[in-house]
Amino acid sequence: MRFSQLDRKIDLRRITSSTQDDYGQPVNTTADTSVWAQVVYAGSASESKKAYQIYPERSVTFVIRHPNPTDAVDGVTIAQDDTIIFETRTYEILGFEEIGRRDGLRIFCKEKGTDGR
Repeated sequence: MRFSQLDRKIDLRRITSSTQDDYGQPVNTTADTSVWAQVVYAGSASESKKAYQIYPERSVTFVIRHPNPTDAVDGVTIAQDDTIIFETRTYEILGFEEIGRRDGLRIFCKEKGTDGR
């Protein structure tokens, strides 16, 4: 893996509900962590036909350094429920793939539509 290709800054957003309001409802808070990534857009001829939909779906793969769970300083963790913010767009995480022996991590995503899908 070539770390020189990690030239885009992405934000990993985690939503947690650690407190409750006066009515006992959970209060959601967000925590963003910025990491360097390589952005790979997936595209094909069939997607150009689908692009005329009301809410076109864009598939993107982000490649980052593998997060070391034992590193107390960086401590970046990624979960399936997290979202990625890149260039003001929000992406839903579909899955992960490890590169090498914890050299890197591929994160497969799709862009969330403007209707919240």
